[in-house]
Amino acid sequence: MKDKRTIVTVMLTACMLALALTYTACQDSDHQARPASAHQPVSLMTLAPSTSRPAGPSSVLVYIKMNTEKKYGLVAHVGGKRDITQRSVPYAIENDWWDNPLVVYADSPFTRADVIGRADAETITGRGSSKNVGLRVTLVPHADVAMQTMPASDAVKGTITVTVSTVADYFDGGWTEMVRATDKRLTFTFNTCDPGKRVQETAHEARSVPAFSLERYTREHEKWEPRSSWPDQPESGDWRSAIYGKDAVLDVTGYRYVQR
Repeated sequence: MKDKRTIVTVMLTACMLALALTYTACQDSDHQARPASAHQPVSLMTLAPSTSRPAGPSSVLVYIKMNTEKKYGLVAHVGGKRDITQRSVPYAIENDWWDNPLVVYADSPFTRADVIGRADAETITGRGSSKNVGLRVTLVPHADVAMQTMPASDAVKGTITVTVSTVADYFDGGWTEMVRATDKRLTFTFNTCDPGKRVQETAHEARSVPAFSLERYTREHEKWEPRSSWPDQPESGDWRSAIYGKDAVLDVTGYRYVQR
């Protein structure tokens, strides 16, 4: 009788041990099948993207401010000519074309931009002299970048890089070359962030800007564009200018201000 009880006890112990081993194996198999994220806490910051794409378009405007200094000789002064310094004003759509800078590239504009970045690039200078006047010309390339984002940005930072070639001539009895530059690399760097505030990135865009060109011939308040339509017979005081841009790249980031 005692032997039977011993045999029963051993059999029950073996069954319980088998059940325990089976349960443990099932648990291990379950843990291996489930991904770590199912049983480990995950920070929401790792799930949220670090940047968001612009919710609306970005718009680029590139123009050239042309400043000229005309210094006439003695004979011209006797004839009533006076030295003149002309400086371009910022572009404004309501201005007449002769009062505006030379617009060489413009995306389709929009009126509800969250933020606009503005920047000048390196200047291009030149000079020349005709029989009556000496001229000094300074070309100041300028770019405006407007962005629409979601959430709305408070500030913008970025660059536009572009390769530019240009030539400009002035007619005074003959053509005098004033400016010439070939494959000059320009960089527009804009930053509207308040250095005293903490920022958080809200949007980023990097894209190519199409190649552009401007070929303009001017006489007082008349103009001819492009080169194929320029007049054959020049008159004193005529200007002809050509500006070409290629390999342009926009890289811009929007930011919003956050509380410390």
